[in-house]
Amino acid sequence: MSPLVARPVFTKTGWSRWNEPHIRDAVLLMVFALVTYAAADVYELPPYLLQFALDHPEWELDDLVFVVFILSAAVMTYGIRRYRDVVRENRARIAAEEHARNLALHDPLTKLPNRRFFEERLAANLQAAGAGKRLAVLMLDLNGFKAINDIHGHVAGDKALSEFARRASALLGRDAFLARIGGDEFSIMMPSISSVDEAADLAARIQETVAEPFVVGHATVRLGVGVGIAVAPDDGTRADELVSRADRALYRAKATRPSSARFFEPEMDARIERRVQIERELRAAVEFDSITPHFQPVVSLDGNRIIGFEALARWESADLGSIPPAEFIPVAEETGLIVPLGELLLRRACLEAKSWPKDLTLSFNVSAVQLYDPTFGLRVLAILAQTGFNPRQLEIEITEKALVANIAIAGKVIDQLRQAGVRVALDDFGTGYAALTQLLSLHLDKIKIDRRFVSHLGEGEDNRAIVRAILCLAKGVGLTTTAEGVEDQGQLAYLKASGCEERQGYLFGRAIPAAEIPALLKSRPWNSAVA
Repeated sequence: MSPLVARPVFTKTGWSRWNEPHIRDAVLLMVFALVTYAAADVYELPPYLLQFALDHPEWELDDLVFVVFILSAAVMTYGIRRYRDVVRENRARIAAEEHARNLALHDPLTKLPNRRFFEERLAANLQAAGAGKRLAVLMLDLNGFKAINDIHGHVAGDKALSEFARRASALLGRDAFLARIGGDEFSIMMPSISSVDEAADLAARIQETVAEPFVVGHATVRLGVGVGIAVAPDDGTRADELVSRADRALYRAKATRPSSARFFEPEMDARIERRVQIERELRAAVEFDSITPHFQPVVSLDGNRIIGFEALARWESADLGSIPPAEFIPVAEETGLIVPLGELLLRRACLEAKSWPKDLTLSFNVSAVQLYDPTFGLRVLAILAQTGFNPRQLEIEITEKALVANIAIAGKVIDQLRQAGVRVALDDFGTGYAALTQLLSLHLDKIKIDRRFVSHLGEGEDNRAIVRAILCLAKGVGLTTTAEGVEDQGQLAYLKASGCEERQGYLFGRAIPAAEIPALLKSRPWNSAVA
């Protein structure tokens, strides 16, 4: 089209301007004024106003009245228009606020209520609950979800979460309330139950539906679910109290087995308090280096010679007394304190072992958490350099589960240590499901047979067959073997007959402080029968 050709007035831009309220109001006012003026010319003013205007022509009242009439009509029109705009604006604001609140109270992925909404509803139901009314809170945690994210990606993980939300929602009663409170954690409120069996039944049905395979993209995966249950008023009357105690029940359920349900029990509070105390004291113990290594002898097959010692952590707390490693090591791993604690213990053990004969080895256990650090091998070598301990006397023990969980990092760490002369042993062999190809790909020096197999040697042929198989495997690939947990002469006799090269256990001595080692070494030749 040529620029000289006239364009139509009501283009898209023209219509958009017409829709602006102030422009439309102005146009309507002008139209109203013209119509009113024309009507005044045709019908003239009312008679009594006309007579008054004729009596006082100098005042020009006819024009003044007309102007006032027009202004009044204009103000009335504007007021009506503004009223309609305010109503429309209020409706839009209320809708926007409702939409924002809905977004704030719901999970965008599953469309379920979120933690905030759940806590609000729970508090309201507890406040409204009458005497004798029971309310159940169920906390749920999916097992195996992290593996889906790691292996199949976050899109698959999101699909699995949405599918779980759909399945669980289909099982709820009319009054039950399901929410996603974060990650793979969900919660359910049953506002009115006649007995705790209703909560247990719902938990069982959720576990059954979760046991069915989940199809995510091109993969089929399986999940489990742990459930913790707290009931009001038995387990508390406040929302935070019930949620906390259901969480504690969930923690115990997951510790029992991957998919199980547990009701809250009063002693769970005592366990949590104990754990809190241990964590608090453990932080102070690490800061002041008050956890010490004790040393358990490792004995050779021939002549019952002591060939080394394994360093084991021992902690005597001023407030809590003697705390076994099985209790404080998991806390150290959960809190990340295992990293500084492990370095402190290794440094002290190396300093103590410097005075030993050069033919004795020091064995030191490594946590799976420490293996997450690719620089762990270099940190060990730095401690050896600082303490002046011979790397060829050090033996690092890595559990099979830790190795499998961090196979790539473990391989690099093992190579770094062995290049420096440090020996590496695979601890708790037979419990971590390591593949034979994985073991062969790593440059290990020793396999330690888990005490669970050794302690049951006298109970049946199955355990003896497992131990024989491990010994044959180790011999076939050129690895030394150590049997842990030897406690009686029958176990010792079988291990000797099967060709196990090293052993340790209460039969040969418990872990002792470093100060007692010189006296023990002076008693050589050392006889296990009198230990």
